[in-house]
Parts: sequence; structure tokens; C-alpha cells
Amino acid sequence: MTDFTETRSMLKKLAMAHGAETAIGRACHNLLEMTENYSKTQDFDQRVQLKANINRELARLEDLKKGVIQ
Repeated sequence: MTDFTETRSMLKKLAMAHGAETAIGRACHNLLEMTENYSKTQDFDQRVQLKANINRELARLEDLKKGVIQ
């Protein structure tokens, strides 16, 4: 989990398609920020926490896309 190029591109497109002020847009922006921070940090503990947060937010984004949550 180090190269987020494809993921970041998909997140940017998804955020633009749904708008920044929507739940999906906010989730995309959260993930963009977290993946950028993950790529920049070398601190092991911080990476572990960011990875957990990224996985949690990805799951939430999938639920948003499915319409499970609003």
C-alpha cells in the first residue's frame, strides 16, 4: 500500500462527479488527504493508524456509493 496513483485518480474523478459538498465528495477528499499523508510519513505507528483509517473510510465510501448510508 504505497503507490496510490490509480486510487487517487479514481477518487478525484468520483469527487468531481458527485460534488465536494456531498457525503461521497467529502469521503473522497478525506481519502485523498489520508493517502497523501501515508505516502509522506515514515513513522510506523502513524502509518498503521492511517492504514486503518483509510480502510475504514474506503468501506464507508462503498456504503455511500451503494446507498446504504446517507
